[in-house]
Amino acid sequence: MKGEQHMEHINKDLLDRFWQEQQESLVRLGEVGAEKYFMSVENLAKAFELRDRCLRCIDEGTEGGVHMAGSGILNKEAAVELVQEAGVEGIYSHAGCGAAALYAKQAGLEVNADDLGIDWAKELAQKVGVPYQGHIGYEDMVRPAEFHIARLAYYDSTGTFDPSRIAGLPAGFVISRRYLSGDYAQKEAEIATAIALGEHGFGEKITAEAPFYLVAIGDAKGDGLSKEALVEELSAIAKTNKGRVIAAGFTAPLG
Repeated sequence: MKGEQHMEHINKDLLDRFWQEQQESLVRLGEVGAEKYFMSVENLAKAFELRDRCLRCIDEGTEGGVHMAGSGILNKEAAVELVQEAGVEGIYSHAGCGAAALYAKQAGLEVNADDLGIDWAKELAQKVGVPYQGHIGYEDMVRPAEFHIARLAYYDSTGTFDPSRIAGLPAGFVISRRYLSGDYAQKEAEIATAIALGEHGFGEKITAEAPFYLVAIGDAKGDGLSKEALVEELSAIAKTNKGRVIAAGFTAPLG
């Protein structure tokens, strides 16, 4: 299979190390559920304190700020709206951006995806009047160049979630649901799921016994983005993946 061929060309020991580093947390998450697991994390509120308000991809290697796949390359109109609503102060592109590659494929463009992502980030920055902050290279990312290490995706209603603020939280894609429509945010969750289950993620290591989690982070303020509502959005994606994907959620602590 294509995924198996891909696995032959990467460091399996490295793949296994990143898998095992998260295994205890993922087993615990499966045993007690998302609400209990995340509420038991010490100083969880710190994960809702952004270090900056720059726009980055949902890629788990691009920590901090707010997030949209490819910094918005797949939905340019929504990207402008996100930047304005979220008070974004800068735009980043990054190496190996799957969203940029997907955009190129959908548009029938035979170009370098990294160059495309850079050009878009600069265009968006100029359009909305904020700085282009630069290109995040593999050397600055928290995952290997060869594959993604995310075992879950965070579907964040607060717009302030940064899992890198808490040591030990599982690595995950971050989708800033707060600033995106439900329909489009679901598409980003589908992209994250496809990456994780495919040849650029853990692939066949993800099973019904060791699933990929779509984790809704509900807002306690009662504005329609509750944990329950977001889990329902994600359940439609989980149902199509034969038990390999679980939709779960917790409510963000009040600040």
